[in-house]
Amino acid sequence: MRRMNKRTLWTDSLTVDGIEAEVTYKDIKNIRLRVLPPDGRVRVSAPYRTPAENVERFVISQRDWIVQARAKARLMAPAREPLTDGGRALLWGEWHEVRLEEGRRVSARVDGRTIRLSAADEGERRQALENLYRAEIQSAVPALHDRWAAITGRAASTFRYRRMTSRWGSCQPATGAISLNIALAERRPELLEYVLVHELTHLWERGHGPAFYARMDAALPDWRRRRGQLKGPL
Repeated sequence: MRRMNKRTLWTDSLTVDGIEAEVTYKDIKNIRLRVLPPDGRVRVSAPYRTPAENVERFVISQRDWIVQARAKARLMAPAREPLTDGGRALLWGEWHEVRLEEGRRVSARVDGRTIRLSAADEGERRQALENLYRAEIQSAVPALHDRWAAITGRAASTFRYRRMTSRWGSCQPATGAISLNIALAERRPELLEYVLVHELTHLWERGHGPAFYARMDAALPDWRRRRGQLKGPL
C-alpha cells in the first residue's frame, strides 16, 4: 500500500453491492459521500488509513440514499439531444425545432416553435442555448415576482440565475437573495412559478416544517401537484 501523509491524496476505486465508487483518502475526520450529476457517479472521501471494509460498509449503509440521489441527478440533467440542424431542444416544456444559422456571434433566438442557433460547434451551441434559457428565465421572473411577493408578503432583494446540479432554487433568508436554476426554462412555466413561491415562502420559514407547509397551502394550494411534476421526467 502506498505511504500517505497529510499532503498526499490517494484515490482508489471499489465495487460493493453493485455500486461503483471512487474513493479519495484525505485529511478529514469522517467518511463523506456524494453522487455527481448527470451520470450519478459515486464519489467517497475518507480519512487517511480508513480500512477498505469500513468504506464498503458505509457505502452499503447509504444504498437507498444513493439510488434516490441518482434518480434525482438524472432528472435534473439537461436534455442532451445533439444540437444539429433539424434537431430539437426543450423550451418551457415543449420541443422546438433547432435551426442552425451562420453568424459571427454565438447566439440563440426563438422564432415561433423554432430555436435558431448561431455557433461554430456543439459546445458553442450548447452555450448559446444555456444563454437563451437564462434570458427566458430573467424575462419571466419580474412579473411573477411582483404577483407572488404581494400574495406571500415577502419579496426577494435580488435574483441570481445559474445552472444548478441538485436544486431548482435556493434562497438566503438573511439577505433575501434567491437563486433559480436556468434548467427551469426547459419545464412548463407553472413549475417556475412553484419554485419561486417555494423560495419566497422560505423568506418566512427557513425549514420545511408545519408553518412552511401552511403558508404554501394558503398561497398555492396545488403546489404538491406541481412539485410532483417537477420531480417527474421531462
